[in-house]
Amino acid sequence: MAQELEIDTAAEQARDHMMRLLIAEQNDAFRRALGFAVLWRGHHLKGRAVVTPGFQAIPERTQTDLLNAVINFQDWTEENDPWEDHSFGRVEAHGTAIFWKIDLYDTDYTFGATMPECATDPEQVRRVLTLYLPSEH
Repeated sequence: MAQELEIDTAAEQARDHMMRLLIAEQNDAFRRALGFAVLWRGHHLKGRAVVTPGFQAIPERTQTDLLNAVINFQDWTEENDPWEDHSFGRVEAHGTAIFWKIDLYDTDYTFGATMPECATDPEQVRRVLTLYLPSEH
């Protein structure tokens, strides 16, 4: 009985890890395209990108450089990515720092996506990439 429990737990952990890797891969594709016309493994990842009033108030040149920093972000650590899903980051340009975050929703953008199966199915999940100032967190 104890051995069966260990096998079930190991299988669940392996499945959860694979789901997080798929979500991270999809989130990376979505972030790199800033949510526009995202193609992942032949599937469209649907969603939107939004910015806060604080981000909109940043000078245009800095906004552009921050967007490039978000697109090219690769500085994953245990501290900034504890769930290994690549859903959050912090970037800086010209002395201005912003956070970016990806949230997963149902197809109506009403509820969070059911984990883990729906979260990896491009037909059942919508992503929202939000760019905002740390003071707006």
